[in-house]
Amino acid sequence: MKNWKLSIKYDGFKVTEIKLIDIKNFFEGYLKLKRSYFTSLTKAVKISKKYSVIKGIEKVFSPNQEDWTINPWVLLLIKDDEKENPFWLLFLREKDLSGELVAIGPQEFVTYIMNDVEGKKELKRLLNYIITYLNKFECIIMIPNFLL
Repeated sequence: MKNWKLSIKYDGFKVTEIKLIDIKNFFEGYLKLKRSYFTSLTKAVKISKKYSVIKGIEKVFSPNQEDWTINPWVLLLIKDDEKENPFWLLFLREKDLSGELVAIGPQEFVTYIMNDVEGKKELKRLLNYIITYLNKFECIIMIPNFLL
């Protein structure tokens, strides 16, 4: 499995590196999301105290070790309140404000999704749950530090 590497630095915290697994081979391409998904995510931040946006993405390296930092990234750091399991989703936003899910993590979540017969459906279901059931999750929406 190929890894995306992100350096995260926010609110004076040290730079931390996290690894996310590229989903291209699993989905035979990246999972495309409409602009409306991100609009709903923005609305969730406005109405839920459990959702917040912070700047924190310092560096992004592709599985080929290419520096992709200067791109419109969105990293969701999510914790399911019920099961207390964290999971991470890395999106690349497009010029038309749609996006592509390019990587997921941590390894336990990747193993769960990729070993499940219904893994693709489960991941799509989770994406919908994140914007529908706001009280079920705690969500940090992290954007690049270079944004104004």
